[in-house]
Amino acid sequence: MAEPLRVAVLGLVHDHVWSNIPNLLKADSVRVVAAADAHPELQRQFESKVSGAQAFADPHQCLDTTRPDAVLVCDTNARSVELVELAAERGLPCVLEKPMANRLAGADRALMACRRAGVPLIINWPTAWAPALWHAGRLVLSGAMGPIWQARYHAAHNGPKSVGCSEFFVDWLYDEAANGPGALMDYCGYGAALCRWLQGMPERVTAFAGRFVKSEAIPNDNAVMLLKYPNAISLLEASWTQIGALPFKGATINCVEGCIIPRGHDLLVTSAANPQGETIPADPAPPHLQNLGAYLTAVVREGQPPEGILDPQISRDAQAIMEAGVESIETGVARPVSA
Repeated sequence: MAEPLRVAVLGLVHDHVWSNIPNLLKADSVRVVAAADAHPELQRQFESKVSGAQAFADPHQCLDTTRPDAVLVCDTNARSVELVELAAERGLPCVLEKPMANRLAGADRALMACRRAGVPLIINWPTAWAPALWHAGRLVLSGAMGPIWQARYHAAHNGPKSVGCSEFFVDWLYDEAANGPGALMDYCGYGAALCRWLQGMPERVTAFAGRFVKSEAIPNDNAVMLLKYPNAISLLEASWTQIGALPFKGATINCVEGCIIPRGHDLLVTSAANPQGETIPADPAPPHLQNLGAYLTAVVREGQPPEGILDPQISRDAQAIMEAGVESIETGVARPVSA
């Protein structure tokens, strides 16, 4: 039996790290051995949660001392790019927490660093581990539901501070240089990645954003993006001001033959024969897509090609879609998407 993949975590200020580590450890083929972060409190938290692992203040020291087989990068959107470059220079496969960067230039840097080094890059979207996503994708890409005429993705909560994000997370999410522009960068990426995967690149993007409710000095707390395709218009909604669970987060995929709403382990599907819709259980995800640890092992050890929203090219293009949205907000006109 092969030795487990030894993973080091670079950056602990992204709150998703505390769910990503257990997601890695669901696979017996993975061990988390170290982390690097400048904050002593987060170092202590990491060592208390991950038995036998060691925390460092400096990422260079972490990598040089522990010599991991791969890294998980969970720093600010801006600094994560530098950490991917650092790991790639050492020949280490990288898992990068979504989106990819604070702006498109950073996403391109991360992608090119891994390509130059010949190492895999995986972009972790939390939604990737719901089997309904992959089932919906197969239905659409097989042509069974006909072409998409509109995909809509709604992502929202009542703002990072209001929903209890850590002070470390809040500090950089509210900083445009570290995060990118507010709710748009935090939440529009989910839909941008889905649309890029299922529809390809849009011709142009129109976007609107503003700070409508929150008192903090943030770029925006709400954003809407319209993606124009030759035969479709898709809609991305991001909010840091929504109270409660309604409207539901997630995707609504309208196709010529019906509608698909993936929800975790189930899908709601409508058709001409059943316009009221029916809930069907999602097919189980294949073994390598059941958790982050299994996927990392498949990519590194078995040469599994990137797929869906985990594919770094898909995520790079999603970042380009968001960049066009930022440019549209700044100029007041629709903007093309940079290929």
